Amino acid sequence: MIRSIALATALSVASPALAQPAAGTGAFMFESGTSLLGKCRNKAPEYALACTAYIVGVVDGIRKDTFIGRGRPVCWPDAMQAQDARKIVVAYLERWPDQRKSPASVLVSVALNERYPCQK
Repeated sequence: MIRSIALATALSVASPALAQPAAGTGAFMFESGTSLLGKCRNKAPEYALACTAYIVGVVDGIRKDTFIGRGRPVCWPDAMQAQDARKIVVAYLERWPDQRKSPASVLVSVALNERYPCQK
């Protein structure tokens, strides 16, 4: 199990398809929508783990920012399951291929906000 987690972590950090920002923007991200979807589509268990772990990490980061007052409120279910978040994000990435060059963390947020919009 520890070996799988270590491998998944290495895969998520050392992905060959890193998102490359425009020069001088300061917007470097380790993961693009393209590289995340590649992991999520891969049938090997370590890639599935890397995909889900990345998405859960983004969700936790966004919720943390909201909790400490640095982020906008979200209307996502409090008890959202990791696999549910993964399915929503993968479906979004498959539906919008033109957005895959964007940072994966942004796309995770957009996908979940689309699925669980706040009511006005």
